[in-house]
Amino acid sequence: MQEFLSIPENPDLSGRMLKDYRLLRHLGSGAMADVYLAEQQSLSRHVAVKVLRPEKALNQTAVKRFDQEARAAASLVHGNIVQIHEVGFVDGIHYIVQEYVAGLSLKEWLLERGTLDASAALSVLKQVAAALSKAQQQGIIHRDIKPENLLITPAGEVKVADFGLARVANAPENLSLTQDGTTLGTPLYMSPEQVEGLTLDSRSDLYSLGATIYHLLSGYPPFSGETRLAVALAHVKQQPTSLATIRQDLPAGLVAIVDRLLSKDPLRRPSGPAELIRDVDFVVSASGQLKKDPLSWSIEPQASTGVAQDVPRNAELLLTGTSAAQETQIRTATLKLDQELSRVRTFVETSRRWWLGTAAAALAGIAGGILLG
Repeated sequence: MQEFLSIPENPDLSGRMLKDYRLLRHLGSGAMADVYLAEQQSLSRHVAVKVLRPEKALNQTAVKRFDQEARAAASLVHGNIVQIHEVGFVDGIHYIVQEYVAGLSLKEWLLERGTLDASAALSVLKQVAAALSKAQQQGIIHRDIKPENLLITPAGEVKVADFGLARVANAPENLSLTQDGTTLGTPLYMSPEQVEGLTLDSRSDLYSLGATIYHLLSGYPPFSGETRLAVALAHVKQQPTSLATIRQDLPAGLVAIVDRLLSKDPLRRPSGPAELIRDVDFVVSASGQLKKDPLSWSIEPQASTGVAQDVPRNAELLLTGTSAAQETQIRTATLKLDQELSRVRTFVETSRRWWLGTAAAALAGIAGGILLG
């Protein structure tokens, strides 16, 4: 007889059954959900099960956002996107069953293996651009492209994960994703228009991809600062140090691609993912930089534990593991960030109006001088 779930406070559901899924082990927790490695009994395969946290299940906004994530990702069937297998609600539990990716996140790759070479960077650019092209076709903007959300399989395939902040064009309800302590994106990789709260399209995701590749090639993000506010402002007002001065081994074409992706003005970036793919193909053909399977790697053997041998080495593949105390700190910091970003947008808009007013006054003075002369 199957053992179905009851939800105590802050439960660890490892070893329990959720419909057809036996939850094998807890992988990680985020502000909204817990993620488990699970075995789908009927198909004898491993999957990842994301379970909405009990306290969030009482919040209708959180439930709708959880559903929005599922809708956004489920509509995207593509080899470079983590696939959604099932979305459900049973015994008071909201859950998403998704493809289990045995591998590293690009954040882990950077920490464990160092910066990417040109061939690997071009491979990441092309594969993520292919995923974003599929999303663009469905009217979906990811809005949180960063190293943690790009997973690499041992075969070298890159898969885009976590559509929790995705915006679905023409959806019945496009929730404000600054509600409930969820900030809009990550300041280290935010596009200027995202910081300013302007209308976004796929070029915003391309900027975030450019910031991600810059980090993976240089070893650090394009901008840093003592506060998240300082980092967010830098995306609007500063220029990053050129990769050409940091990595002289990189082909000029790759540096030019990253520079273009990081343009403040969306009109100066590629018009969309398809154009980025063409740019990458041109650099590959001109420089011969793309090696065969530049991101392939081997999973180290592990002792038998009764669990799949390809269990990830830490939980950051899906969500950053945090304690309850850390989550409280994260929520507090996130709310502060939302307030800071609001001040950034006010500051930028006020500055823009001041400069326009000053320029108008100067032009008026010049015109008056000409007329009087």
